[in-house]
Amino acid sequence: MKIHVYATLKDYFSSEFELATVAHNTDELKRHLVQLNDQAELLLNSCRFAVEEGFIDNDYKLKENDTVIIIPPASGG
Repeated sequence: MKIHVYATLKDYFSSEFELATVAHNTDELKRHLVQLNDQAELLLNSCRFAVEEGFIDNDYKLKENDTVIIIPPASGG
């Protein structure tokens, strides 16, 4: 599974990387990512997840060859 992260998540992970472990939904994916870097847990809990250019929720069944995009909340001024 390919993972792409943006903005402040790049402080915790490479902007693009592959996850060897298969995650079946977003909660499972978050748990795997927290195992890689537990300091990202709070931020990951507020992120949006997308596959194939559409946002997904936890009911979406992730597949081994999906590319998952993780987008943290934005702030601006």
